[in-house]
Amino acid sequence: MKKIIFFSLFLSVFMQAQYEVMPDIPKQDLSKESDRVVLTEITSFPEHIFKWNIKSLTISESDQLKNIPKEISRFKNLEFFMLTGGHKITDFPKEFASLNHLKKLALHNMLTTRISPVIFNLKELEDLEYAQFSYFEFPEDIGRLKMLKKLAMSRGLDIRSLKNVEGKSGRNIPSTIKNLENLETLSLSSNLMSALPEEVGFLKNLNDGWFSSNVLETLPNGFSKLQKLKTLHLDSNSFKVFPNALYKVASLKRLDIYKNQINTIPAGIGGMTGLTGLFIDKNQLTNECLSEIYNLENLEVLDIRNNKITSFPPGLEKMKKLKVMYISGNNISAQEVSHAQFLLPTAKFITQEMP
Repeated sequence: MKKIIFFSLFLSVFMQAQYEVMPDIPKQDLSKESDRVVLTEITSFPEHIFKWNIKSLTISESDQLKNIPKEISRFKNLEFFMLTGGHKITDFPKEFASLNHLKKLALHNMLTTRISPVIFNLKELEDLEYAQFSYFEFPEDIGRLKMLKKLAMSRGLDIRSLKNVEGKSGRNIPSTIKNLENLETLSLSSNLMSALPEEVGFLKNLNDGWFSSNVLETLPNGFSKLQKLKTLHLDSNSFKVFPNALYKVASLKRLDIYKNQINTIPAGIGGMTGLTGLFIDKNQLTNECLSEIYNLENLEVLDIRNNKITSFPPGLEKMKKLKVMYISGNNISAQEVSHAQFLLPTAKFITQEMP
C-alpha cells in the first residue's frame, strides 16, 4: 500500500508547515457502520455509507478518484473532512457548501492553481489546511471565512522556485485577511511571499504566526497591533534589518528569525519586554548588534550562532535572566567567553556546534 504524504500542520499545533510520511493505514471494514470513515484507494464512494451518520471522513491515496459526489451533502453532521494523497480532484460540487457542521477541512495536493470557490461558503469552518507542492493563487475570498481560528496554506516552495512565481497574481496573501478577526494561528510558510499586507494588524486574536521560507524583507507596521502574539517564525526569509514593527509587541515570547541576512538592529528592541527566546543565528550580526540585544532584559535563551561577532561589548550584565546563549560559529575567544561567564555566572555559554 502506498504511503500517505500527510501535511501535518498545525504546526505541531505550532510549527511551520512540514510534511511527514505516515505509516501504512489499513483499509477500513466498510461493512460496519461508523461515524469515522477512512476511504483508501477508492475509485468512487461506496453508496451505502451515505446512510451513515459520519462525523469524520478521510480520503487518501485514491489515484483514480475524479470527483466528490453531490451526495456528500447527506453527511449533515460531518465535522472533519480530509483529502490527501493521490487523486485527480480539482473542484467540489456546490452541495459541499451545505455541510453546515464542518469545522475542519484539510486538502492536500489538489493539482490546481485555483482554490475551489465552494470552500468559501462554509460559514462555520474553524480550521482550514490547504497544501500543495505547486503554485496556487491566494484567493480574495479567504476573508469570507470569518469563523476561522486556524489557517494554514503552503505551496511547499523554496528559493529555487523564485523565478517561477515572480510577477504572478495572487502570490501574496490578500488584504481581505483582515476579516479573519477570530484567527489564532496563521501559517503561511513555504510560499515565496514577498510581502504581507498592512491589514494583518486586524488579526487581534493571533497567537502564533508562521511565515518561514518566504522572501520577506520587511514587516508591515500593522504587526505592532498584534498584542496577543506569542510565537513568531520568520526564519529563512530575506531580512537585512531587524523588523522594528515588532518593538511594540510586548506579548511576544519566542521569535525565530534565523537564516536571514540581518546586519542591523535599530534602537528600541528593548520594547519587546515579553521576549524570552530569540533565535537569530545564521545572520550577519556584529558586535554592535549584540549591544542592542542586551536591552532584552527578560531574555532567557539567545541563539547567535554563525554570525560575525568577535567579542561581547559592554552591557552584557543587563541580561540577568539569561539561562543559555549559543555562540558557536563566531570568532569569540575563550578569554571573552570566560569574561562573559564571570558577568553572568548562572548562564551557560554553549561553544560547541549543535547538530
